[in-house]
Amino acid sequence: MPRRPPFWLILLIILIGLPLCLPFLYIILRATEVGLTRSVELLFRPRMAELLSNTMLLMVCVTIGAISLGTLCAFLLERCRFFGKAFFEVAMSLPLCIPAFVSCFTWISLTFRVEGFWGTIGIMTLSSFPLAYLPVSATLKRLDRSLEEISLSLGKSPTYTFWHAIFPQLKPAIGSSILLIALHMLVEFGAVSILNYQTFTTAIFQEYEMSFNNSSAALLSAVLMAICTIIVFGEIFFRGKQTLYNSGKGVTRPYPVKKFSFGKQCITFAFFSCIFMLSIGVPVVMLIYWLIVGNSRERAVDFSEFFAAFSHSLTISGLGALLTVICALPLVWAAVRYSSKLTVWIDRLPYLLHAVPGLVIALSLVYFTINYANAIYQTFLVVIVAYFMLYLPMAQTTLRASLEQLSDNIEKVGQSLGRSPFYIFRTLTLPAMLPGIAAAFALVFLNLMKELTATLLLTPNDIKTLSTAVWEYTSDAQYAAATPYALMLVLFSGIPVFLLKKYAFK
Repeated sequence: MPRRPPFWLILLIILIGLPLCLPFLYIILRATEVGLTRSVELLFRPRMAELLSNTMLLMVCVTIGAISLGTLCAFLLERCRFFGKAFFEVAMSLPLCIPAFVSCFTWISLTFRVEGFWGTIGIMTLSSFPLAYLPVSATLKRLDRSLEEISLSLGKSPTYTFWHAIFPQLKPAIGSSILLIALHMLVEFGAVSILNYQTFTTAIFQEYEMSFNNSSAALLSAVLMAICTIIVFGEIFFRGKQTLYNSGKGVTRPYPVKKFSFGKQCITFAFFSCIFMLSIGVPVVMLIYWLIVGNSRERAVDFSEFFAAFSHSLTISGLGALLTVICALPLVWAAVRYSSKLTVWIDRLPYLLHAVPGLVIALSLVYFTINYANAIYQTFLVVIVAYFMLYLPMAQTTLRASLEQLSDNIEKVGQSLGRSPFYIFRTLTLPAMLPGIAAAFALVFLNLMKELTATLLLTPNDIKTLSTAVWEYTSDAQYAAATPYALMLVLFSGIPVFLLKKYAFK
């Protein structure tokens, strides 16, 4: 297969990349307005070092914890047999259904001891580990057994076999998960704000909300982008340049499932039960409590408002997820199959954008739509574009893990027969990636259902979604009134996860 991508593919990925440059342009325009003196004051004030250290420490701890927990859960569920396994295969994905700020307010309502550093690490780890569990679990289903069997037949220990035969095949999925979780922690605001843990993003939001200074907020966002660049390069170094494919005749042999003894089954069941209760049980129980107890719930008995909020969330989340996955496919395909400086850097551009807070992305779209496209200002189209900018890396992460496990030999055969790259992609590559595409759509859809910042700023004032309704009520401390919307958000976010785990990855 030629290394040079087709002209139409180059043109397509450039067109996809152009809208992603708008927030960067906005940041540059606004940051230059701050001035050198003010920039030095902002960047070198004593509190800046504290905020940066808090942010980096939180990011590192949550990333390590989520990756370790997600990988462990994936191995236990894919390689072992114990009672309750079918239930936990679905349950370990359900924390994605609960927005982090919803989990935080339920824990805060239970005990104030979760405030601060350790509470934030614990809650955010429990909310983020499915981002590692799902890609690693999908990769484990397609691993090449021959490499592990050869290593064991040569007398190598299980530990050596894991690090030299299994782990290299997992590096694409783990590396992508590390990048995604780290960037998410870098820009997290709602959860850390509720838990009273000061990070770099709180300074950005305070600069805008309290001082109404967009320029200073943009300057601080530029610092986040610099940190993000370092993380992206670190992920590239971690992944390395090697690529491993499945060997054999195209059929992946299933791994033998190890059956635990009764004692080990009890320990494993208790382990997963503990994770389930902490990540799902406590938030759901507290939501039910606030639904039953409290006198503010009477304000949320308007079922027409319920239905309107749900329909708005479903519509814009579905369209946003569809646009995101469609745009992510050519980016990932070009970067993996036609690797070059152009394709790789356009593929990494969304990850840099992921370090920009949703507030800044929303403000950039407001700025450009008001000045250059006033007709679409405060329409669903702008919200969908914002969703595409925010969550394109999430779709890329899942699609890359799926594509890199597919050998390109069959594509080479198609090319030798004179077929065009687009025909090969449409008839061979795309069908083989359907499980990864379904996973990418589900992950993006779930996150769009609970997206808050961009939705608040870009939707018309008279239009509510489930997440904005929850935020409005909780901002007024009306937890009982917010609970019905939160429960609807959890319910209708959980259905796609259940179907995906039950049927798509059966």
